[in-house]
Amino acid sequence: MQQESQMMTQTSIQHGVFLSISPRLHQVCSSDFVAQQWWSYLWGIDNVANFGDLQLLSIQFRVLASLCSLANQSIDNDKTAFLSNKLVTLEAISLSLFQAQINSLTAAFITQTPDKFRHTQSYIYKTFRANQLLTIPETNWQIAFTAAAYNYVVATVPRTSFGNNYSCITSLDSFSRPLYIDANSNTTVLPGVVASCLPIDGIRLSTLECFFDSNCILNLTSIASTRTTTIWIARPLNASTPSNYSSNTLIGSLVDSLFVEDWGIASNYSSYFASCAPHSCSYQYIDHNTILYIITTLLGLYGGLTVVLSFIVWYGWRMYQKIMRWVQIAPRSTSARVVPFQPTIHIE
Repeated sequence: MQQESQMMTQTSIQHGVFLSISPRLHQVCSSDFVAQQWWSYLWGIDNVANFGDLQLLSIQFRVLASLCSLANQSIDNDKTAFLSNKLVTLEAISLSLFQAQINSLTAAFITQTPDKFRHTQSYIYKTFRANQLLTIPETNWQIAFTAAAYNYVVATVPRTSFGNNYSCITSLDSFSRPLYIDANSNTTVLPGVVASCLPIDGIRLSTLECFFDSNCILNLTSIASTRTTTIWIARPLNASTPSNYSSNTLIGSLVDSLFVEDWGIASNYSSYFASCAPHSCSYQYIDHNTILYIITTLLGLYGGLTVVLSFIVWYGWRMYQKIMRWVQIAPRSTSARVVPFQPTIHIE
């Protein structure tokens, strides 16, 4: 195994240098159904006094266009902030470690960006409901006029009936009913399209099933044409376009995921390496011993030991012999006695 250590000239590099993010949104956000011509056509030339479900549908499509725009803006803001962050490393990291770190960073980005958007939307919804604001189509509250006995007070009261004694004060966004787009507002409905207490609730609880079907769109267009002087036919959504969502997926699910089909994240290790500009490089080579290496080492060790032992034995024996000869000579030298000289004295 080979390990590389490269000291960097630049230790912090912006994500945008080696990362790119190009999200692809659901096709509805670039379709005719979020265009002003479409919702203006559905609204027609009637005033608010003649408000019907067709105008409510127009409002819901206007809300859908706003949600697409907000989602796109939220993605751009979070993407700009993310790409301006910096990757800090003291040494240039390897390609595998670089890819692992990028995967971790982008996974957090993909999770946190929709979460922030959902929290913001939830705050707006709750604020709107808590303040009991009256919408133009009066789907949540309706105006009530009192008689002279009550001083002609104009009040707002919660809508309690969409045909089944339902109160928008208690259930909020859990209720939905069909949208009747015919003149009598009682027969013709669009598959998958519903109304609720608020237009935003209605569009979130609806699906795009009808708008993949050209016949459904023509039916809607023919009814809307009776209330306007022009005809404008929207192009249906393309069912052959690759998508993570089916035609009967709730639009609310698309909104919560920011309408994203693919985040389009790409990384470039070469750009990272060029930006960090290593000024020195060192390698550490770690090898695992093989059987051949072990056998060779043992034989070498045996040969070395043989030579060393031969040297020790030979020179040890020679030294031993010298010591023994010295020991044998030493007693003879010490056992010889010295007789002092005694002169002879003659007496006459």
